[in-house]
Amino acid sequence: MKPFLTFLFIIFSLTSCSQEIETQNDPLATSLIIESSNIYSLEDVKNAGWKESNKFDNSEYPETVEIAYGFFQRKDIEVWVYASPEAAKKFGINYGDEAVEKRAGQTDYMIPRVNRYHAYVIVGNLMLLCETEILDCQKLIDNF
Repeated sequence: MKPFLTFLFIIFSLTSCSQEIETQNDPLATSLIIESSNIYSLEDVKNAGWKESNKFDNSEYPETVEIAYGFFQRKDIEVWVYASPEAAKKFGINYGDEAVEKRAGQTDYMIPRVNRYHAYVIVGNLMLLCETEILDCQKLIDNF
């Protein structure tokens, strides 16, 4: 009986772990925070294959180092660079949630056209707004 219970415990543990990993790849998820103490620059993001289209005036967001709009693999990705991972979490989560909650017809004042982001990712000192899903940003992050 004891080996059978051990077997059930192992199966249950493996199933629980695999479900946790799947939630990170859930196309309906709107946010992901990847714990990292790394400090990235806009140059690091460019070196990963992201193409910058426009740099924004970040004077209304003094906690940011810089903010830029661009694309990666034909998907819009906005990059917010903060001084530290702590600042990215403290300030980035609020703006990320606000950006994801915008509905069609609500423009982002920083971009003169309707730009809709469906997800965001925080990694290190970056907050990335992802056009369609978290996977758009994860593909870019995989190149860091």
